[in-house]
Amino acid sequence: MKGQSKGIIYIGSSFILGLIGDTTQNDLINEMEAYCKSVSKKGVKVNKKNEVKFDFKIKGQKPVVTKDVCQFNITGSDFNSEQIAEIMKKFNVQEMD
Repeated sequence: MKGQSKGIIYIGSSFILGLIGDTTQNDLINEMEAYCKSVSKKGVKVNKKNEVKFDFKIKGQKPVVTKDVCQFNITGSDFNSEQIAEIMKKFNVQEMD
């Protein structure tokens, strides 16, 4: 994911979760956050990290820490997935079926 600068984003009516292998997508996240704040009837919370820790809970195995990736989540309410998809298209993010 990191080597190919790809990622995955899940969209729901009250959340957006994403893991992107490219830290240069801050403008995309900021625009999605601004949209969510404009439509949400609840408070919008944003959590963004540039370092992701994968802990497999295997005895004797240390967690894998991946740097220079972007993990984010945005929570609120009343998100329109079609509007979010339009924002993503502006940043050349491709949809999967």
